[in-house]
Amino acid sequence: MSTQAYYLTKIKEDFSLKQRNNPHYSLRAYARDVGIHPATLSQIIKGKRPLPLKDSNAVAAKLNLGPKEKTLFIESLTRTKSALDLIKINNIDDRLMLNESYYQIIAEWEHYALLELFNLEDFKRTKEEVAHRLDLTINRTEVVINNLLVCGLLEIGKDGKLCKVHSDIRTTEDITSQALRESHKETLQMGKEKLEQVAIELRDFSSSTLALDLSKLPEAKLIIREFRQKMAALLEDGERTEVYQLAIQFYPLTKTNEKMH
Repeated sequence: MSTQAYYLTKIKEDFSLKQRNNPHYSLRAYARDVGIHPATLSQIIKGKRPLPLKDSNAVAAKLNLGPKEKTLFIESLTRTKSALDLIKINNIDDRLMLNESYYQIIAEWEHYALLELFNLEDFKRTKEEVAHRLDLTINRTEVVINNLLVCGLLEIGKDGKLCKVHSDIRTTEDITSQALRESHKETLQMGKEKLEQVAIELRDFSSSTLALDLSKLPEAKLIIREFRQKMAALLEDGERTEVYQLAIQFYPLTKTNEKMH
């Protein structure tokens, strides 16, 4: 299997298709069309330098990538800019990517939490166990289970118990999504409640106030995403007995008055 970065694969494929349709189509013409200096693009295609993070969204748009492809395109840039080297994660992210058609699954926290129960050592895979572990009513539990069955994320096994269909799922990144907005609202509200309800030794709330160069925001977001993946990799080991929610908040306190170039 090729280890070439996903973003580089997509750029080469796009350039190749344009040359196929027009044999006289040059690298200089392609650089003009995607908005990158010809010398820079030449170095990128040769694998001698990465695509600048500040150009990633613009180039992805020029390539007319779909939501999933755009997410993978931008994320692949972080593989050469790793900030957390002690924990290893797979270079290829093969999690099932959910889109807006999975609206309720994304927007309502119980669905993700139920799927994560399957990673607990003592989960009995019954609706009664789900209701007990997530503190839900039986009626709400049945609704959540039915939603997951209809979407093909759960199935009923031969033993009559719940079975998880996909090992892991994910959503798109930096793609406008009403479902994700609703999910984030629920996460923020639950965070306020857990701050009062959960003992300090069983939770961690922290924040940092930072001055920054706005052009570094794409790289900062990639580092946050890599951290989330490495946190998940770290916590895969050991005897898993509880399901936790990791929420990282990173937003401006000042009114931004410049565009990223």
